[in-house]
Amino acid sequence: MAWLRIQLTEEQQRVVNEERSVHPDPRIREKMLVLWLLHHGVTRQDAAKIVGASRATVQRYVAAFREGGLEGLRQWNPNRPVSEMVAYRDLIRESLEQQPARTVAEACERIFQLTGLQIPQGHGSEVPAGSADPCTAQKNLAEHIEAQATFHDSELKPRLDAARTGGGHVFFVDAAHFVFGTFLCCLWSFQRIYVRAASGRQRFNVLGAWNAVTRELIAVTNTTVVNTETMCELLQKIAALGLTGPITLVLDNARYQRNAVVQALASQLGITLLYLPSYSPNLNLIERLWKFIKRRALYGRYHPTFAAFQTAIQETLDGLSSTHADRLKSLMTLKFQQFEDVSLMAA
Repeated sequence: MAWLRIQLTEEQQRVVNEERSVHPDPRIREKMLVLWLLHHGVTRQDAAKIVGASRATVQRYVAAFREGGLEGLRQWNPNRPVSEMVAYRDLIRESLEQQPARTVAEACERIFQLTGLQIPQGHGSEVPAGSADPCTAQKNLAEHIEAQATFHDSELKPRLDAARTGGGHVFFVDAAHFVFGTFLCCLWSFQRIYVRAASGRQRFNVLGAWNAVTRELIAVTNTTVVNTETMCELLQKIAALGLTGPITLVLDNARYQRNAVVQALASQLGITLLYLPSYSPNLNLIERLWKFIKRRALYGRYHPTFAAFQTAIQETLDGLSSTHADRLKSLMTLKFQQFEDVSLMAA
């Protein structure tokens, strides 16, 4: 059965050896790796095991190569729509290699300047260069400002006003993920100071609900992950307080906070979930609390063990209503930053 053996020319070997490692499409890399293995005498069954595919898939790769050569092997779903950006792939790559973009927004702006093509922002950290993106454009700045103002005036403020007069309770909800490491800060010093750094990647997670009126924190902590189960546990803790009057939780649109399980449990417990407009951390009061905890427990401090790191955070949490009450009184006010009069300067 020697006729089954794949034999590549020297030029084909060069191309296959290169593309099995650096081709931007992972499917093409897999195909080229299969071809490379078969050329070097590996059986089709073993090649399938090495790349994690079925033998039938390997057989299709071979058939595509025999019928159309390397070009035939490269083809994948030829009816798939192709983005206009494909024509500018090399130009975009060269620009980003010479001067990496610091944010997705900056990358989108750079691509627009290079190609005249606009792409949506906020869909990930990679620049799409090989497929069509059916998503619509995000809100512009004026629309975003209007959405925040409408939410604050018609949804948030009335609930806060009612809570201050005893007509309900408003909690601001968010999770903080404190990673075991060094948190740098600014110091006035006559000489440079070096802070020792922890070597671990462990996390101390705090899913908190901050009572906007009583300034009390209800929290669920762990060292694993914050998910739907954690959110349900927080809802149960809030319900167990036995509060009278409507309870509203103000929170962002994280998946573990907006899925059907969480919404069903909140409805069962008589808790209203009020979701913030996208990209509105300035309207979530608890964000200030996380910054305060980092300043008090972590900035410029070295914790030799994860246990010491966790203890420092927990002690700050325990002292919120006592040791730190006066500082939080002026920090956790119900005045929210608005953007109507803020001058935005491009970097």
